[in-house]
Amino acid sequence: MRPTPMNRDAFLELAGQIMTLPTAPYHEQFVGDAVAEFAARRPHLIMSSDDFGNLLLLYDGDKEETASGGRRGRRRPRLVVTAHMDHPGMAFAKRLSGPDFLFERLGGVPEDLSRDGKVDIFRLDRPSHQKPIRGRIMACVSPAAGGSEFRIRVGRDDSDEVGPGSFAMLALRPLEARKRRLRARACDDLAGVTTGLCFLDELLSRHSPIRAGLLLTRAEEAGLGGMLAAARSGSLDRRALYVNIECSSCRAGAQLGAGPVVRVGDRISLFDPQITGGLVAVAEELTKAAAGADRPFRYQRKLMDGGTCEATVLTRAGYGVGAVALPLKNYHNAGRNGLRPEIIDLDDAVWLVELLVGVALHPAGVTGASKAAAKKMDRAIGARQREQARRLRRQRSGRPTHS
Repeated sequence: MRPTPMNRDAFLELAGQIMTLPTAPYHEQFVGDAVAEFAARRPHLIMSSDDFGNLLLLYDGDKEETASGGRRGRRRPRLVVTAHMDHPGMAFAKRLSGPDFLFERLGGVPEDLSRDGKVDIFRLDRPSHQKPIRGRIMACVSPAAGGSEFRIRVGRDDSDEVGPGSFAMLALRPLEARKRRLRARACDDLAGVTTGLCFLDELLSRHSPIRAGLLLTRAEEAGLGGMLAAARSGSLDRRALYVNIECSSCRAGAQLGAGPVVRVGDRISLFDPQITGGLVAVAEELTKAAAGADRPFRYQRKLMDGGTCEATVLTRAGYGVGAVALPLKNYHNAGRNGLRPEIIDLDDAVWLVELLVGVALHPAGVTGASKAAAKKMDRAIGARQREQARRLRRQRSGRPTHS
């Protein structure tokens, strides 16, 4: 079982639309607008927004078939993949004097590397393709109330352009593709958003008779805000099965180019073993189906305990959740010798789309695939146990028995 391999160019085309957008916690407007445009061009997708600005895209490919009586029995739980729309950044706090401003640090902007670092300042009341205002980080300030702020200086001619609603990102190239590597100022988690959208697009192109969804959250980098709000609001489907997409530091043990990671857990939690087992089982099927092909399928299975992801929020709120990750180099733009673009492997991303599509289309569903794999393992263990028991009886204590 292997769906038709996804075209790398299709992923790159969508990445160019999403991963180039400015974003920061609480300032995800440009990403949200692009997602809304994506959904508007696809009439079989229904998009809604909750009270907190999180976005939910739903695909009901089995709706017509079910209504006409073409399917019998209980409908399979909806598979919903999740990602967040923000990346660590800075937000306008106040003007100090002249060309100097205080910007609140939102998320894990690396303080130790940011002194004298250049930033690009954007305004929400302008188009996403606006020319940013260039600034420089002069100092990091720790207010008495905790947290941190950056003192940012802009050119005097630009000082009147900065104010409420302005936010900043590190001044790095938005996106660049080099061979099989994608370098971007915000892979985490705009690559996850791109993957989720590609997942829905693949289902649409196949006219897949299933139900699926994509939940896109806000302010993950500032304390998991959007997912906490969504999980506690009661607006999420309790019967759905969730798979969280993250870009997770390869320092946690994963390798770029070795495939997407089926994430067993994070620093806080272990995720639903049935869903995790199903992800692994489908990944194994895809690996075997692609054996000997010009383009194989690869994946990794890791704990990835370098941080806490949104899957933990869902787990603690009682939802069934698994997780996957794209191995990420230069996590939060912290390179070995300074601020650098984040890096993911293009094949890892394309394989992740294939894995999610494979899970969605699996005849038994993700939990059924897990149960089938477990039964197969039980049979193998049972056969091995019987063989070992016979030998152990013949040679107790490692010595032949004598009558």
